[in-house]
Amino acid sequence: MLQSSSSWQPDVVLVGAGIMSATLAVVLKELDPALNIEILETLGGAAEESSDAWNNAGTGHAALCELNYTPQHSDGSIDISKALEVNVEFDLSRQLWSYLVKKGAVADPKSFIHPIPHMSFVWGAEHVAFLRKRYAALTAHHCYHGMEYMRGQAEARRVDPARGRRALPEGARRHRRRAAARERLMFESTGAVHASCPRLSRASTSCFIV
Repeated sequence: MLQSSSSWQPDVVLVGAGIMSATLAVVLKELDPALNIEILETLGGAAEESSDAWNNAGTGHAALCELNYTPQHSDGSIDISKALEVNVEFDLSRQLWSYLVKKGAVADPKSFIHPIPHMSFVWGAEHVAFLRKRYAALTAHHCYHGMEYMRGQAEARRVDPARGRRALPEGARRHRRRAAARERLMFESTGAVHASCPRLSRASTSCFIV
């Protein structure tokens, strides 16, 4: 329950009971179990604003499919530095979740994280050439092992029947050259705030004590 200021002296106060505060609270508690951590929240529960799955993509952001994270320079080379940075950051989150699963803090990882296929689709000679270069640049790094490069609906249907059967966009039908890079490492992490912070317990509608 919420304790009075005279009897409760937190070592750390985190504002907002979303995924960031929850994760930081877990990390701090693992580093120093004796810490008294207080999380303040104006809403009625945890993860009800930006961290709520209905208010965001509901996916673990590993920078696999976002084409804007791999810009093409004027010399034609593909810069993967931003994509790699974000990918490594997400991998650190997965390492934390794996640790919590192994120690029994998270009973069932399937309750909050699931691997799903993802596909980047382009059409037109210029965009197809970009995607081919992007695929070559990314797969040269071990973080992108398992990525596939495909051409046409037939190959897309082989790995993703539902998506492969969908009608092509109007613009795509005007071009014969099509390509898609399928990234197998996309992860959906809806509800991760609760699973990644098992110690988080409700103290009141506005305060959480860890």
